[in-house]
Amino acid sequence: MFSKVTDLPCYDLSGEFQKLLDNDVIRWHEVEKDQICLNTVPGQDDNFFYGRGSLDYDWDNSTVDSNGTIKVSLRDVPLKEQDFTVLCSQFRNTVFEDVYNALTSKYKLGRVRIMNLQPKKCLTWHADNTNRVHYPIKTQKGCFMVINSKVQHLDQNTWWFTNTNNNMHTAFNGSKQDRYHLVAAILD
Repeated sequence: MFSKVTDLPCYDLSGEFQKLLDNDVIRWHEVEKDQICLNTVPGQDDNFFYGRGSLDYDWDNSTVDSNGTIKVSLRDVPLKEQDFTVLCSQFRNTVFEDVYNALTSKYKLGRVRIMNLQPKKCLTWHADNTNRVHYPIKTQKGCFMVINSKVQHLDQNTWWFTNTNNNMHTAFNGSKQDRYHLVAAILD
């Protein structure tokens, strides 16, 4: 379910990531504050939110009814992982471009995202249609990923292959600080 990837270079991404946030080059989504995309589709070069969240559901146009229930529609045309082939302009000439190039030299990629899991939060129990490679940028005690019944803390600045293709999983952050992972969908 979890294995370390040893043939990719390791990076200290936290400083560069914080600098991009501090200089307003990138930012978290105003509502969810959950994902920033490193790559996008042709024609969306400057849109680091494009591809955030679900490929099938249009969370950016969700509504809340009078009972507080969130209504999310299916996209008219679902997005496809294989269409995410362009590095977002905000990450060009940064260490994130080096990371992206290292990943593309080894794997056929779908979306590559920086995912934030806020303190005391948990993701839904779900399965992906691809495996993933994780690179924890910032993590601490109390942050875990669960695949089926296997629980693992993913060490910071270490590449991890996670078998999430058709395997039920979640992640939770039991700490008091945000947890950031770079996560790449692996298509091959």
